[in-house]
Amino acid sequence: MEDWDTMYIYYISGTGNAHLCSVWIADELEKSGNKVIVQKIDRLKNITFPQPGERVIIGFAYPTHGFNAAPIMLKFMAGFPANLCRNIFLLNTRGGLKIYKAFLPGLSGLALIFPSLMLRIKGYRTIALRPVDMPSNWMSLHPGLKTKVIESIINRCEGIVRVFARKILSGKGTLRGLLSLPVDILIAPVAIGYYFGGRFFLSKTFVANNKCNNCGICIKECPTESIILVKNRPFWKLTCESCMKCLNHCPVKAIEATHGMAIVIIIVISVINS
Repeated sequence: MEDWDTMYIYYISGTGNAHLCSVWIADELEKSGNKVIVQKIDRLKNITFPQPGERVIIGFAYPTHGFNAAPIMLKFMAGFPANLCRNIFLLNTRGGLKIYKAFLPGLSGLALIFPSLMLRIKGYRTIALRPVDMPSNWMSLHPGLKTKVIESIINRCEGIVRVFARKILSGKGTLRGLLSLPVDILIAPVAIGYYFGGRFFLSKTFVANNKCNNCGICIKECPTESIILVKNRPFWKLTCESCMKCLNHCPVKAIEATHGMAIVIIIVISVINS
């Protein structure tokens, strides 16, 4: 693997999982005296890129949305400058669960495969791929996880991510993300359907209930600027990516999402039309 002096990590994170993984990687490398720049890509604004002549390695960390990389990350990658370096790595966070002592993994689908192909066209070689099964934050589909369970999952994932960082540092790399390739290919049609249609449907399932006090935090913090004020109430535009940041960060728990009901409706319609 080529020598490098600085690592750039570009991340998007709705509930904090991808950000936390980025911090773990940065911490592990900084312990060894390496320079790491962690850059969030919220709203695709104020982003710093490597300068000509810098010897760098670039990483991307992001959540899995609809069995693909978060749409805003795909848009960022599509416009990413070509040939800034040779080697890159990809890390996707997935919804992990725990039942008794068993850790249950999520599914990646196209979340690692498609971005790797996109960036290959731009001249980048993926030397490390890693899914990380962080605590599932999709509270609109299941009850919130208990604190003890969340801590257990996070502690496990921290060790996994730090090992991943050390492998990159050593030059070995890892393609662990390809182990689930057969399953990922099978669910690829779902990922494609979500990207071109499903995500727009789910974006309209968010509502603010009567607890809403118009504090404006959801509008200010939305990574895609998808929440606006309409008739003095938060309103979610079609650009919403269901990242759950608003739902998880609302101080009065006023935001609800009927994703479970929406998915049931989709299934029923599909059965009726089949």
